[in-house]
Amino acid sequence: MHNVGIIGMGAISKYYLKGLKASNCLELKAICDTNPDFASRPLFKDYPFYEDYLEMIENEGLDYVIISTPPKSHYEIALNSMKRGVNVIIEKPAVLNMKEYDDLLKYASDHDLIFEVSYHWQNGAEVIEFNKHYDACKISEIHIHVDDPYSDDGIHINDEKIKLEGAFIDSGVNALSLINLWLPFEQISIHRVDTIKCPKTGLPIYAFVELVIDGVLSTIEVDWRNGINNKESYVIYEGRRIDIKHSLQRIIDGDEIMDCKQMERLETHYYNYFKNYQEGEIKKQQSYRIHSVLFEVVRRYL
Repeated sequence: MHNVGIIGMGAISKYYLKGLKASNCLELKAICDTNPDFASRPLFKDYPFYEDYLEMIENEGLDYVIISTPPKSHYEIALNSMKRGVNVIIEKPAVLNMKEYDDLLKYASDHDLIFEVSYHWQNGAEVIEFNKHYDACKISEIHIHVDDPYSDDGIHINDEKIKLEGAFIDSGVNALSLINLWLPFEQISIHRVDTIKCPKTGLPIYAFVELVIDGVLSTIEVDWRNGINNKESYVIYEGRRIDIKHSLQRIIDGDEIMDCKQMERLETHYYNYFKNYQEGEIKKQQSYRIHSVLFEVVRRYL
Protein backbone atom coordinates (compact mmCIF):
# COMPACT_ATOMS: atom_id res chain seq x y z
CA MET A 1 0.00 0.00 0.00
CA HIS A 2 1.15 3.53 -0.79
CA ASN A 3 0.78 6.31 1.77
CA VAL A 4 -1.39 9.18 0.52
CA GLY A 5 -2.00 12.74 1.66
CA ILE A 6 -4.74 15.07 0.43
CA ILE A 7 -3.86 18.71 -0.23
CA GLY A 8 -6.95 20.91 -0.32
CA MET A 9 -10.04 19.96 1.67
CA GLY A 10 -12.70 21.78 -0.33
CA ALA A 11 -16.13 20.52 -1.37
CA ILE A 12 -14.78 17.63 -3.46
CA SER A 13 -12.44 16.14 -0.87
CA LYS A 14 -15.19 14.43 1.12
CA TYR A 15 -15.88 12.20 -1.88
CA TYR A 16 -12.38 10.73 -1.75
CA LEU A 17 -12.85 8.97 1.55
CA LYS A 18 -14.94 5.94 0.54
CA GLY A 19 -12.92 5.32 -2.60
CA LEU A 20 -9.57 5.47 -0.81
CA LYS A 21 -10.84 3.05 1.82
CA ALA A 22 -11.75 0.62 -0.98
CA SER A 23 -8.44 1.03 -2.85
CA ASN A 24 -6.09 -1.93 -3.04
CA CYS A 25 -2.98 0.24 -3.41
CA LEU A 26 -3.63 3.69 -1.85
CA GLU A 27 -4.05 4.36 1.86
CA LEU A 28 -4.93 7.79 3.25
CA LYS A 29 -2.50 8.89 5.96
CA ALA A 30 -2.98 12.66 6.40
CA ILE A 31 -4.80 15.75 5.14
CA CYS A 32 -3.84 19.38 4.56
CA ASP A 33 -5.63 22.69 4.09
CA THR A 34 -4.90 26.33 4.84
CA ASN A 35 -8.30 26.49 6.55
CA PRO A 36 -8.46 24.34 9.71
CA ASP A 37 -12.25 24.77 9.87
CA PHE A 38 -13.14 23.25 6.48
CA ALA A 39 -16.68 21.88 6.31
CA SER A 40 -15.92 18.17 6.01
CA ARG A 41 -13.32 18.03 8.80
CA PRO A 42 -15.50 15.78 11.06
CA LEU A 43 -15.32 13.09 8.36
CA PHE A 44 -11.52 13.15 8.59
CA LYS A 45 -11.17 13.34 12.38
CA ASP A 46 -9.04 10.17 12.47
CA TYR A 47 -6.34 11.61 10.19
CA PRO A 48 -3.49 13.99 11.10
CA PHE A 49 -4.19 17.53 9.89
CA TYR A 50 -1.61 19.96 8.51
CA GLU A 51 -1.76 23.53 7.27
CA ASP A 52 1.58 23.14 5.43
CA TYR A 53 1.68 20.44 2.75
CA LEU A 54 5.49 20.25 2.73
CA GLU A 55 5.45 19.55 6.45
CA MET A 56 2.86 16.83 5.84
CA ILE A 57 5.02 15.22 3.15
CA GLU A 58 8.09 15.27 5.39
CA ASN A 59 6.40 14.00 8.56
CA GLU A 60 4.13 11.33 7.09
CA GLY A 61 6.47 9.61 4.63
CA LEU A 62 4.03 10.01 1.77
CA ASP A 63 4.27 8.19 -1.55
CA TYR A 64 1.43 10.16 -3.18
CA VAL A 65 -0.37 13.44 -2.80
CA ILE A 66 -3.83 14.16 -4.17
CA ILE A 67 -4.03 17.84 -5.10
CA SER A 68 -7.51 19.32 -4.82
CA THR A 69 -6.79 23.04 -4.55
CA PRO A 70 -7.79 25.85 -6.97
CA PRO A 71 -6.17 25.41 -10.41
CA LYS A 72 -3.86 28.43 -10.07
CA SER A 73 -2.02 26.68 -7.23
CA HIS A 74 -1.63 23.30 -8.95
CA TYR A 75 1.69 23.88 -10.70
CA GLU A 76 3.62 25.02 -7.64
CA ILE A 77 2.22 22.32 -5.35
CA ALA A 78 2.72 19.53 -7.89
CA LEU A 79 6.29 20.55 -8.68
CA ASN A 80 7.27 20.98 -5.02
CA SER A 81 5.74 17.62 -4.19
CA MET A 82 7.57 15.81 -7.00
CA LYS A 83 10.84 17.50 -6.00
CA ARG A 84 10.45 15.62 -2.72
CA GLY A 85 10.01 12.32 -4.54
CA VAL A 86 6.23 12.15 -4.20
CA ASN A 87 3.85 10.96 -6.92
CA VAL A 88 0.99 13.28 -7.86
CA ILE A 89 -2.68 12.72 -8.60
CA ILE A 90 -4.23 16.06 -9.45
CA GLU A 91 -7.76 17.31 -9.98
CA LYS A 92 -8.67 18.57 -13.43
CA PRO A 93 -7.57 20.84 -14.97
CA ALA A 94 -4.01 19.92 -14.15
CA VAL A 95 -2.74 23.47 -14.75
CA LEU A 96 -3.79 26.57 -16.67
CA ASN A 97 -1.45 26.44 -19.67
CA MET A 98 0.45 23.87 -21.73
CA LYS A 99 3.91 25.08 -20.74
CA GLU A 100 3.21 24.22 -17.11
CA TYR A 101 1.72 20.89 -18.20
CA ASP A 102 4.83 20.10 -20.26
CA ASP A 103 7.12 21.06 -17.38
CA LEU A 104 5.35 18.80 -14.88
CA LEU A 105 5.13 15.88 -17.30
CA LYS A 106 8.84 16.17 -18.10
CA TYR A 107 9.83 16.39 -14.44
CA ALA A 108 7.77 13.30 -13.64
CA SER A 109 9.27 11.38 -16.57
CA ASP A 110 12.85 12.43 -15.77
CA HIS A 111 12.48 11.37 -12.13
CA ASP A 112 10.40 8.20 -12.62
CA LEU A 113 7.39 9.66 -10.86
CA ILE A 114 3.65 9.50 -11.53
CA PHE A 115 1.87 12.66 -12.62
CA GLU A 116 -1.76 11.79 -13.24
CA VAL A 117 -4.88 13.87 -13.78
CA SER A 118 -8.12 12.62 -12.22
CA TYR A 119 -11.02 12.88 -14.69
CA HIS A 120 -13.90 11.99 -12.43
CA TRP A 121 -16.63 12.08 -15.13
CA GLN A 122 -15.06 9.05 -16.78
CA ASN A 123 -16.04 7.03 -13.71
CA GLY A 124 -19.74 7.83 -13.60
CA ALA A 125 -21.98 4.76 -13.24
CA GLU A 126 -23.97 5.77 -16.33
CA VAL A 127 -20.77 6.28 -18.34
CA ILE A 128 -19.41 2.88 -17.37
CA GLU A 129 -22.71 1.22 -18.27
CA PHE A 130 -22.90 3.03 -21.60
CA ASN A 131 -19.44 1.80 -22.50
CA LYS A 132 -20.43 -1.77 -21.63
CA HIS A 133 -23.48 -1.79 -23.90
CA TYR A 134 -22.57 0.46 -26.85
CA ASP A 135 -19.81 0.50 -29.46
CA ALA A 136 -18.16 3.93 -29.62
CA CYS A 137 -17.38 3.40 -33.32
CA LYS A 138 -21.11 3.74 -34.05
CA ILE A 139 -21.40 7.26 -32.54
CA SER A 140 -21.80 9.96 -35.19
CA GLU A 141 -22.55 13.00 -32.95
CA ILE A 142 -21.90 13.93 -29.31
CA HIS A 143 -23.63 16.77 -27.45
CA ILE A 144 -22.90 17.63 -23.81
CA HIS A 145 -24.73 20.17 -21.65
CA VAL A 146 -23.70 21.29 -18.14
CA ASP A 147 -25.58 23.56 -15.74
CA ASP A 148 -23.90 24.61 -12.50
CA PRO A 149 -25.44 27.02 -9.93
CA TYR A 150 -22.46 29.36 -9.76
CA SER A 151 -24.25 32.70 -10.21
CA ASP A 152 -26.92 34.26 -8.00
CA ASP A 153 -27.99 36.94 -10.47
CA GLY A 154 -27.35 35.23 -13.82
CA ILE A 155 -24.80 37.90 -14.72
CA HIS A 156 -21.87 37.65 -12.30
CA ILE A 157 -19.94 34.59 -11.17
CA ASN A 158 -20.29 34.11 -7.43
CA ASP A 159 -17.20 35.28 -5.56
CA GLU A 160 -16.38 31.84 -4.10
CA LYS A 161 -16.47 30.28 -7.60
CA ILE A 162 -14.11 32.74 -9.30
CA LYS A 163 -11.19 30.49 -8.35
CA LEU A 164 -12.56 27.86 -10.78
CA GLU A 165 -11.44 30.10 -13.69
CA GLY A 166 -14.73 30.25 -15.56
CA ALA A 167 -17.30 27.93 -17.06
CA PHE A 168 -15.26 26.29 -19.79
CA ILE A 169 -12.04 25.63 -17.90
CA ASP A 170 -13.95 24.10 -15.01
CA SER A 171 -16.44 21.95 -16.94
CA GLY A 172 -15.06 21.85 -20.48
CA VAL A 173 -12.26 19.57 -19.33
CA ASN A 174 -14.85 17.15 -17.91
CA ALA A 175 -16.74 17.11 -21.19
CA LEU A 176 -13.55 16.60 -23.21
CA SER A 177 -12.52 13.71 -20.96
CA LEU A 178 -15.89 12.06 -21.61
CA ILE A 179 -15.55 12.48 -25.37
CA ASN A 180 -12.03 11.07 -25.16
CA LEU A 181 -13.45 7.77 -23.88
CA TRP A 182 -15.12 7.38 -27.28
CA LEU A 183 -12.75 9.15 -29.68
CA PRO A 184 -8.93 9.06 -29.84
CA PHE A 185 -8.51 12.82 -30.52
CA GLU A 186 -6.30 12.24 -33.54
CA GLN A 187 -7.90 14.95 -35.72
CA ILE A 188 -9.51 17.98 -34.10
CA SER A 189 -10.93 21.19 -35.51
CA ILE A 190 -12.67 23.92 -33.53
CA HIS A 191 -15.55 25.37 -35.56
CA ARG A 192 -17.20 27.72 -33.09
CA VAL A 193 -16.54 29.25 -29.68
CA ASP A 194 -19.20 31.51 -28.13
CA THR A 195 -19.01 32.89 -24.62
CA ILE A 196 -20.87 35.26 -22.33
CA LYS A 197 -18.49 36.76 -19.82
CA CYS A 198 -18.96 37.90 -16.26
CA PRO A 199 -18.56 41.73 -16.34
CA LYS A 200 -16.63 41.73 -13.08
CA THR A 201 -14.05 39.03 -13.82
CA GLY A 202 -14.00 38.71 -17.60
CA LEU A 203 -14.34 34.94 -17.16
CA PRO A 204 -16.99 33.03 -19.13
CA ILE A 205 -20.21 32.46 -17.22
CA TYR A 206 -21.52 30.67 -20.33
CA ALA A 207 -19.67 28.83 -23.11
CA PHE A 208 -20.72 26.99 -26.26
CA VAL A 209 -18.07 25.15 -28.25
CA GLU A 210 -18.52 23.21 -31.49
CA LEU A 211 -15.77 20.84 -32.56
CA VAL A 212 -15.26 18.08 -35.05
CA ILE A 213 -13.19 15.35 -33.43
CA ASP A 214 -12.08 12.42 -35.58
CA GLY A 215 -14.94 13.24 -37.95
CA VAL A 216 -17.60 13.34 -35.21
CA LEU A 217 -19.53 16.56 -34.55
CA SER A 218 -19.14 17.33 -30.83
CA THR A 219 -20.66 20.23 -28.91
CA ILE A 220 -20.09 21.34 -25.33
CA GLU A 221 -22.37 23.86 -23.62
CA VAL A 222 -21.68 25.05 -20.07
CA ASP A 223 -24.06 27.46 -18.33
CA TRP A 224 -23.59 28.88 -14.83
CA ARG A 225 -26.47 31.41 -15.04
CA ASN A 226 -29.57 29.43 -14.18
CA GLY A 227 -29.10 28.41 -10.56
CA ILE A 228 -29.42 24.69 -11.28
CA ASN A 229 -27.13 21.67 -11.20
CA ASN A 230 -27.70 19.39 -14.16
CA LYS A 231 -25.42 17.40 -16.41
CA GLU A 232 -26.61 15.53 -19.47
CA SER A 233 -25.41 14.36 -22.85
CA TYR A 234 -26.86 12.76 -25.90
CA VAL A 235 -25.24 10.89 -28.75
CA ILE A 236 -26.45 9.98 -32.19
CA TYR A 237 -25.85 6.25 -32.36
CA GLU A 238 -26.64 4.28 -35.50
CA GLY A 239 -28.92 7.16 -36.50
CA ARG A 240 -30.93 7.31 -33.26
CA ARG A 241 -30.63 9.52 -30.21
CA ILE A 242 -29.47 8.05 -26.89
CA ASP A 243 -29.68 10.31 -23.83
CA ILE A 244 -27.22 10.02 -20.98
CA LYS A 245 -28.61 11.78 -17.91
CA HIS A 246 -25.49 12.16 -15.82
CA SER A 247 -27.18 13.86 -12.87
CA LEU A 248 -29.78 11.07 -12.70
CA GLN A 249 -27.22 8.35 -13.56
CA ARG A 250 -29.57 7.11 -16.25
CA ILE A 251 -29.44 6.10 -19.93
CA ILE A 252 -32.50 6.51 -22.16
CA ASP A 253 -32.50 4.66 -25.46
CA GLY A 254 -35.95 5.02 -26.98
CA ASP A 255 -38.35 3.12 -24.72
CA GLU A 256 -35.52 1.47 -22.81
CA ILE A 257 -34.44 3.18 -19.58
CA MET A 258 -31.33 2.00 -17.77
CA ASP A 259 -30.99 3.24 -14.18
CA CYS A 260 -27.35 2.97 -13.10
CA LYS A 261 -27.32 4.69 -9.73
CA GLN A 262 -25.01 3.14 -7.10
CA MET A 263 -24.76 6.08 -4.72
CA GLU A 264 -24.67 9.88 -4.89
CA ARG A 265 -23.24 10.95 -8.24
CA LEU A 266 -19.89 12.46 -7.23
CA GLU A 267 -19.40 9.81 -4.57
CA THR A 268 -19.80 7.22 -7.33
CA HIS A 269 -17.23 8.99 -9.52
CA TYR A 270 -14.49 9.03 -6.90
CA TYR A 271 -15.35 5.63 -5.46
CA ASN A 272 -14.92 4.05 -8.89
CA TYR A 273 -11.76 6.05 -9.62
CA PHE A 274 -9.89 5.13 -6.44
CA LYS A 275 -11.25 1.60 -6.10
CA ASN A 276 -10.05 0.76 -9.60
CA TYR A 277 -6.84 2.80 -9.52
CA GLN A 278 -3.83 0.78 -10.61
CA GLU A 279 -0.36 2.22 -10.22
CA GLY A 280 1.27 2.92 -13.54
CA GLU A 281 -1.89 2.81 -15.66
CA ILE A 282 -1.55 6.39 -16.83
CA LYS A 283 -3.00 7.52 -20.14
CA LYS A 284 -0.45 10.26 -20.78
CA GLN A 285 -1.24 10.90 -24.42
CA GLN A 286 -4.98 11.07 -23.89
CA SER A 287 -4.60 13.50 -20.98
CA TYR A 288 -2.18 15.62 -22.99
CA ARG A 289 -4.64 15.87 -25.87
CA ILE A 290 -7.53 16.77 -23.55
CA HIS A 291 -5.54 19.69 -22.14
CA SER A 292 -4.30 20.76 -25.57
CA VAL A 293 -7.87 21.14 -26.84
CA LEU A 294 -8.98 22.79 -23.59
CA PHE A 295 -6.35 25.51 -23.84
CA GLU A 296 -6.83 26.05 -27.57
CA VAL A 297 -10.52 26.79 -26.89
CA VAL A 298 -9.50 29.15 -24.07
CA ARG A 299 -7.08 30.92 -26.43
CA ARG A 300 -9.98 31.51 -28.84
CA TYR A 301 -12.11 33.38 -26.29
CA LEU A 302 -9.43 35.32 -24.42
